[in-house]
Amino acid sequence: MEALDSHPEIHMLGEQLRKHRKTASLQLQAMQEFLTPPLLGNYRAIGFKIKLHDVGDPKGFAELLKEKRVYIIHLSRRNLVKQVVSFFKALQLYSNTGDWNLYKDEERLAALTIDPGEFRTRLEQEEERRRVLREYVMRLELPTLSLYYEDLLIDKRNTIDLALSFLGVQLRSVEGEALKNTSDDLRQALGNFDELRSLYTGTPYETMFDEVILPAQIQT
Repeated sequence: MEALDSHPEIHMLGEQLRKHRKTASLQLQAMQEFLTPPLLGNYRAIGFKIKLHDVGDPKGFAELLKEKRVYIIHLSRRNLVKQVVSFFKALQLYSNTGDWNLYKDEERLAALTIDPGEFRTRLEQEEERRRVLREYVMRLELPTLSLYYEDLLIDKRNTIDLALSFLGVQLRSVEGEALKNTSDDLRQALGNFDELRSLYTGTPYETMFDEVILPAQIQT
């Protein structure tokens, strides 16, 4: 989101729905106003970041997106185990700094020990949320670009270019300010790596614990 918002032709909001999460009607009103011209500035694309579980009226929100013919960038993560670990790391970071994202290297967290029961509960939640979101996006039948977080790590420039082309803006280098908070090697990120991994031996999650895309020394 930060990278896209740094493009001069794009205006991006953060997770605006969270501001009105308890009032579905205010959510829809705020998004209706944002997506309705006129808008100050010479933007070719405007947008916002959402998590589906923050939407108070999924049906009404879907109708609004269809009415405005919104383009959808569906960003997900192949490795659900790392997604869960990142959640707990972000939760700890927020507790320490008041921010969900890492912006200063000196605030980077040490290895985190996660209760196995809490880990399992969150993993099941993320699995269900992924399924629900995928089905929701498919039912919209709107122009959709599916991207994966892992591709941003492997080939950031090409992945960003796909998003810029999809939005119909000029291709150019863009950068966000947030730093990668969790080591891509979970042996460094988890204080009880062996304990958690052993609980998923023989399951599809086992290889997710072992995956390392980026060497720790070059992570940004």
